[in-house]
Amino acid sequence: MEFLCAAKEKKRSFRVFVAEGAPRYQGHALAKELVARGLQATLITDSAVFAMISRVNLVIVGAHAVMANGGVIAPVGLNMVALAAQRHAVPFVVLAGTHKSQVLCPLYPHNPEVLLNELKSPSELLDFGEFSDCMDFGSLLHVVNPAFDYVPPKLVSLFITDSGGHNPSYICTGSLRTITLLTDDLVVQRRPVSGN
Repeated sequence: MEFLCAAKEKKRSFRVFVAEGAPRYQGHALAKELVARGLQATLITDSAVFAMISRVNLVIVGAHAVMANGGVIAPVGLNMVALAAQRHAVPFVVLAGTHKSQVLCPLYPHNPEVLLNELKSPSELLDFGEFSDCMDFGSLLHVVNPAFDYVPPKLVSLFITDSGGHNPSYICTGSLRTITLLTDDLVVQRRPVSGN
């Protein structure tokens, strides 16, 4: 958010498009905060992302975790945004601290595309009254509310971390090399004790 405010102070002209982020609607709060800081914002429904992406120059998102292969575990719906961005040749930038990079993330240890997703309460999708009405359908209706999406590295244009900007191939090879070098370089040598 601060980088947007800094851009505004430099008299840059821009508008921020914000997807609503259903079912928890985090986008509503973000749009309100942007407007409160004097930034132009347009709030759109999640389903309108593909229709509106051609009006966007850059997509900037956060990440829950960055996998060793350069893929991203992100809030649900961001894979759809990344696909729309790729289709319209809009750069898809992921902001993540290096503490979110995972050599082997214990939450998603094998195949991130079929990750064991955290499921949120169905009550976020249906209120109790609606949900109790749906119970009449018995086992025909299941309400599933996943928390995360996997965005493959081929859809990511750039990672911006606390150590700078990196392309996904750096995350795949550079991070692993850095960690390998650090563990290889940690050679403990005894210092000779001087006899006093």
